Amino acid sequence: MNYSMPVNSEQSVISQIVAHKLRNSMLWMGWGILTTFITLMATIINDDWLELAESSYNILLLLELGVVFLFSARQLRASLSALKGMFFIYSILNGLTLAALIMVYGTTAFFYAFLGTLAFFGTFAVLGGVVKRDLTSWTTYLLGAVIALIIVSLLNIFLFDSEFVDLVLGAFGVIIFTIFTAVDVNRIKGILTAVALEDDDILERVELIGALMLYLDFINIFLSFLRFFRRD
Repeated sequence: MNYSMPVNSEQSVISQIVAHKLRNSMLWMGWGILTTFITLMATIINDDWLELAESSYNILLLLELGVVFLFSARQLRASLSALKGMFFIYSILNGLTLAALIMVYGTTAFFYAFLGTLAFFGTFAVLGGVVKRDLTSWTTYLLGAVIALIIVSLLNIFLFDSEFVDLVLGAFGVIIFTIFTAVDVNRIKGILTAVALEDDDILERVELIGALMLYLDFINIFLSFLRFFRRD
């Protein structure tokens, strides 16, 4: 005799899986942030590493972009070990570039920017997790805002060189990437709900993809907060 699982029971199982995997995605992001912090501290106390970070800053930024693009391109085909490796390589590269930035902005600016990032990221991550409405329709508008932010940032670097414009860009950056945090958590939750009953390989991939998305949101909020501080 065949028994079918009651709908409510199946929904309960899916909800538990989604909650568990979403926590895992946050945990992976946390490991990434910790890796970045350890790399940052190790670079600061090692003169050779610090000199490398400062002299090769632009190259490191290009490597970061390369790793993110490679991760995105291979996220469904690469092995889980390869995805984890790319995630931690990106975290380490970020630690090196942030070490160069801390010499420019100072430790006080980093501390307050980190506190602000924790507050904004944490609040909107929770919001994205509890909101029932699908927020992914906002993605197009947010991407448009990010592109505009990049264009104005480049114009400010090469033409205006204005501290006021930098402050405005920082404020808009915090707003945009904070909203992106809520949207991304909401997106991860939606994807997990859709694949909750699939095999573990797919679920782990979603965990890692989500972790990178949230890591990028966190770092971008942090970098936006740094714009509020004067360079040493």
